[in-house]
Amino acid sequence: MSCGYIYVASNSVGGVKGTDYVKEATFSAESVRKVDPEAQICLFTDKPYDNPVFNEVKIVEMSLRCKQACLEQSPYDKTILLDTDTYVNHDIRDLFDMLDKYELVGCPDYSRKRIFPKITEYMNIPYGFSELNTGVVGFKKSVGFKRFIDLWNVYYKKYKEITPWDQPSCRIALWESNINMYMLPIEYNRRALATKEKCINLRIKKDPRFDEHHLKTRVFHFHGLADMNDKEKEKKAQQF
Repeated sequence: MSCGYIYVASNSVGGVKGTDYVKEATFSAESVRKVDPEAQICLFTDKPYDNPVFNEVKIVEMSLRCKQACLEQSPYDKTILLDTDTYVNHDIRDLFDMLDKYELVGCPDYSRKRIFPKITEYMNIPYGFSELNTGVVGFKKSVGFKRFIDLWNVYYKKYKEITPWDQPSCRIALWESNINMYMLPIEYNRRALATKEKCINLRIKKDPRFDEHHLKTRVFHFHGLADMNDKEKEKKAQQF
């Protein structure tokens, strides 16, 4: 089966002001080349772009949060999707091996489960089934993946006026498709500390999307807990 990496990048459909997403994707792809010199790498974008780090550039129609529409067009049987703002710090080809067993692999997102009262399908899913961060995802072409993508597109279009982000609709699609998936440890997608703090601060500020228990530790696991107060438990616990 063919294996490769894909990026989805455009500088003409919105996003963070002043960010050159194609340049970011190039930098990230160069980091892939350092750890996987023979890598096959494809860029999805909306304007011609020539850089030898990419084996292929696919020109497609782009829109804000169009990532899911590009996944089905991956030229590879097994694919690792990387957001442009990533740096591959170690060989991750083992994800291709994991796709022999699973249809999709990825890491949980700090958003976990937000509060969207008008999205019943989302709210009915247990908290423990976290939102998936869609910036580092491995997947293989299969019947289960096709079912997942179809549902993702349906729910994104249905609820994009409520939330423009792609992760809530992805969470519903993962749950309803029953795709054979595995949640990776966080070293495969180590996010900025500010990202976690942003979610915590939104909860503290009583943002209606986050309840008072958002990101609260469910289980502490180390010896000596009986002699610790809450502050001491938090201090001893690892940072996630």
